[in-house]
Amino acid sequence: MSAESKSSTPRRGALLKGLLKVIITVGIFAAIFAEFGGGPVPIDAQIAQKGEVFVRANPQMPGILGKMKAKFKGTALPAATVPVSRADVCRAGAEGSVYFKLGETTTRFKPLRHCSDDSLAYVYSTDGKTRIPIAQATGTVSMLKQGTSLVPMDMEDLWAEVTSVKLSTFLPWFIFALLIKLVGIFANVFRWDILLRGQGLKFRFKYLCSTYFVGRYFGIVTPSTLGLDGWRLYDTIRLTRKPVECTTAIAVERVIGMVGLLTVILIFMPFTSLESRSLGELAAAMKLPLFAGVLFAMFLLLKPTWFMWMPRMIPVAKVRGFAQSAIESATAYSSRRGHLLLALGCAVFGQITTMFMYFGNAMALGIEGVSVSEVLYASAVMTLGTFLAPSASGEGVRELVFVALLGGKTSAAKAFLIGHLGFWIEKLPLSIPGGILLFMQPDAYQKVTQEDLEALKRETAAEAARSDADRGANEESSSAPSLDTNSSNQLPG
Repeated sequence: MSAESKSSTPRRGALLKGLLKVIITVGIFAAIFAEFGGGPVPIDAQIAQKGEVFVRANPQMPGILGKMKAKFKGTALPAATVPVSRADVCRAGAEGSVYFKLGETTTRFKPLRHCSDDSLAYVYSTDGKTRIPIAQATGTVSMLKQGTSLVPMDMEDLWAEVTSVKLSTFLPWFIFALLIKLVGIFANVFRWDILLRGQGLKFRFKYLCSTYFVGRYFGIVTPSTLGLDGWRLYDTIRLTRKPVECTTAIAVERVIGMVGLLTVILIFMPFTSLESRSLGELAAAMKLPLFAGVLFAMFLLLKPTWFMWMPRMIPVAKVRGFAQSAIESATAYSSRRGHLLLALGCAVFGQITTMFMYFGNAMALGIEGVSVSEVLYASAVMTLGTFLAPSASGEGVRELVFVALLGGKTSAAKAFLIGHLGFWIEKLPLSIPGGILLFMQPDAYQKVTQEDLEALKRETAAEAARSDADRGANEESSSAPSLDTNSSNQLPG
């Protein structure tokens, strides 16, 4: 095979990988709007005009946990629905579910498709295809039933919100959101650098930034931070041949990142009023466990020797091994608490920048009825959701969390767009550059294959054996030297 064809192979692979990422992303986006059981439902035009058949979900109805408590105590629940006038049905639809009731049948309908300027303005032909001003409607018409779906809206609702955005408002806040997130990314790279230095590994900041952005590109469609962490591990171990130190730095970084996230959630929780939403109620109920988790993680990082006995108490081998590995990783920094505290400060700062990115999104979309603290809190809970729920780079999870938390404060379409705009900010201008770097420098940033990893393991094992032999011959050389920042740790190419 010629040199030219060899060099073109990585480029073709990068293009195919990029195409696959786009297909998966579009597929997830389409699945969010899949609706079952919807469609037009006949109604007499005069009945719709009188507006005496409309009801809304009772705002006094507790969430899932509240219902469970009421059932346990034997307390009667309030009525599921309460009447709402035609003049108020659209405003009620922005806060929750609205229905029309014919006889014993209660049907949830799509208020965004029937409303204009906060008033019920339209009905539809019996086939659901032609929109008719309600004042001009006669005979049998229809209202559009809300079917079963992940979000209570469809693409038309979303497009109506997109087209209503004012460009003069959108652009400045979009740029703000982009830049504040970029600052947060550099804070995360600095956190990684601090932890690597705590292991005696010194890299140029420029090189770490390059590796981090390539990792972000790999992470576009991988669960949680799998792609980002996997590439960073591969690239740093490839240069240093020190897998324990590189893995320890990232493992501790994950723990610190989670501590920073939970800390921010606890700080903002008292300043929100989202407990009426089921997800908000669940998050509020987790206050004490979250606080306990933060305390445990902090003691684990600062006093890891206190927990050395814990893995022996775990019966499951895989969980026991994971716990042992986490404690050993934390032990590596037990004498470097300054590194840990500085890294924790970077983690909190990085999380706050992410929260303000979503605040910028809300401002760009002209969201009303939602406070700043509620957007920031929802952003932090959303980030936790992307860590816990299986997803491709959080796609789908972030939108569903925003709809679940803010859907009662603004329309579901606007809440959805707050989260979805964050996806495009993070994955286009702040992740695609890593793919461009991968495409432009295939020799330096080659595709990671199983053969690469196996070869790396063999080389690392041989290096460890030589290091053990050297330590046996000369005890004074027991500590491994730091990387030469002017040679092997320079940016490849």
